[in-house]
Amino acid sequence: MDCNETRNWLHGYLDGELDLPRTVEIEQHIEKCATCTQARDRHRALQELLRGASLQYPCPDHLRSKIQTTVVRKPLSGAARPDIRYRSLAITATLLLMVGGLWFAIRPVYGPSLNNRLAQDIVASHVRSLLADHLTDVASTDRHTVKPWFAGKLDFAPTVLDLSSEGFPLVGGRLDYLENRAVAAVIYKRRKHTINLFIWPSEDVPAKALQLTTAQGYQIAHWNEAGTAYWAISDLNANELGQFVHLIRSPRHGGTGNDKSADAALD
Repeated sequence: MDCNETRNWLHGYLDGELDLPRTVEIEQHIEKCATCTQARDRHRALQELLRGASLQYPCPDHLRSKIQTTVVRKPLSGAARPDIRYRSLAITATLLLMVGGLWFAIRPVYGPSLNNRLAQDIVASHVRSLLADHLTDVASTDRHTVKPWFAGKLDFAPTVLDLSSEGFPLVGGRLDYLENRAVAAVIYKRRKHTINLFIWPSEDVPAKALQLTTAQGYQIAHWNEAGTAYWAISDLNANELGQFVHLIRSPRHGGTGNDKSADAALD
């Protein structure tokens, strides 16, 4: 995919409207092209700006009253009646066209919610790591090798656990890019299934309960703990991914410290 194709599909990509193969192609091109990366960032910034409350203007009371007075006016008798009726219909039609035009103008900007767009990005990163044969930057089953590897590359220390005795052996780690920042991807296996655990600091300081969802055939688990966001994705079934999350959050394994919601999800 070249720059022209990427820019033609950019709006659909940012709104989460494209299929997985097209999304992956765009992601791969953007990673290699600084110009298209800047274009993506500009469009995202514009989306956030247009969502701002400062661009929403309520209709003033005097204007609302004037419109109502003009449209809903008592019909006059005689020859003047048809003119007023047609004028009222014309004003109503004009207002409807204005509202409809405004809706179609701003609709592509809003797109899916933040979490939906982020889930699409999570899926794309997971698939890309499998297709591009770039699952790890550091391949090791030793957490004391993987965790220090991130030092100096990230401004936080990601959670890296040894879960091999529980059937989820550590494979390694790599750097990825989500939410407009570098993030840690810690990789585990469950038989032949790959689990990507994405970790990065979050502005949502209060803890968020575990959320389990599916996207494009993949199971996704998301939670927030102590100002850190965690997203786990795999083609495992929901029960086994829930077991993995339980282990990651279990204090006895040195995890994030709160596994109550993971227990509830498994129930």
